Amino acid sequence: MKRNVYLAGAMSCYFNTDQHDYPKKWRGDAKEYVKNLYDGITLICPTDFYEIGKSYHKSEAEVMRFDLRMVRESDILLVNLKGLHTSIGTSDEILYAFISGKPVIGFLEDESDTKNVHPWKAEQIDRIETGKDAMKRAIDYIYGYYVDIDS
Repeated sequence: MKRNVYLAGAMSCYFNTDQHDYPKKWRGDAKEYVKNLYDGITLICPTDFYEIGKSYHKSEAEVMRFDLRMVRESDILLVNLKGLHTSIGTSDEILYAFISGKPVIGFLEDESDTKNVHPWKAEQIDRIETGKDAMKRAIDYIYGYYVDIDS
């Protein structure tokens, strides 16, 4: 069964920092991992459409509506929880997916960052992978539990 997975995660907190490419990089890493292993997953990457600091849009409302439509059209949300406490947009995407009954799978490479995930957000997330290769384990989980169920 084919599944669309939306890649959520903080972006604007990295703009004007030495990690400005981080939002695009981790999503690119996810695409590369999926491409090599799983043909049942299509990743929806918001940075393919809008990038912080670029003038592709005429208003923030346009970006918000676009991203929430992509969440609505997705089957699953994969969330990088790094910087979540700084990102109202990612928080809204998690809540929207949660309210819509969509699985929300989160990951954090740095386990010490779990203290920055608000308890309400943790309740809205079905599973959180932490530590080294957390993103890959989260994708493997999505494939095993939500994609490869009919095999």
